[in-house]
Amino acid sequence: MDQDAAYFAEDATDRRAALTAAVTLASSRGDIAPGEWESLANLAYRWLRDRDSLHATSISLVPGTPQPEGTAMSTTFDLSDVDQVTFTLSAADAKGADVPVPSDTWTWALADPDNTGSTLTVSADTLSATVAAGTPDTTGTLTLSVTGQTSGLTGAEAILVVASAATTIGLVAGTPTAE
Repeated sequence: MDQDAAYFAEDATDRRAALTAAVTLASSRGDIAPGEWESLANLAYRWLRDRDSLHATSISLVPGTPQPEGTAMSTTFDLSDVDQVTFTLSAADAKGADVPVPSDTWTWALADPDNTGSTLTVSADTLSATVAAGTPDTTGTLTLSVTGQTSGLTGAEAILVVASAATTIGLVAGTPTAE
């Protein structure tokens, strides 16, 4: 199901719940005038749309700005072989709205098929992790993945480690030949 279809399905569920609650309330109280149930339904719908208790149905990894290893992080993604980048979890509900990341223990993994020497450091709260680049990888990519042990939500990101700009030059002698 695409994101729009999921949004409309969840929205329809909220609208039906609001209308059912309004009709139930109106019929149980007896002092609500005919037609007032519609304003009750609208109030209930607004409450459902604004509630804090929406549950995450997806997570994503949000990269920060790569910086030389050992320095503080900031904002733009271009992972060269002298950089590191912190990925932070974000979450969205079935309608695509941002919601708090579920309380969970998140398991992070870094697949490095070409043994570039890249490292993964997970934060104490498991809500973020830092990838420090190893050597440039010309044949494949690193794969960063995360899974919630209780929620079962997963996320992944492909990372390509690229060579940084030259910082030194060298002279290479050719094969000597007769003059």
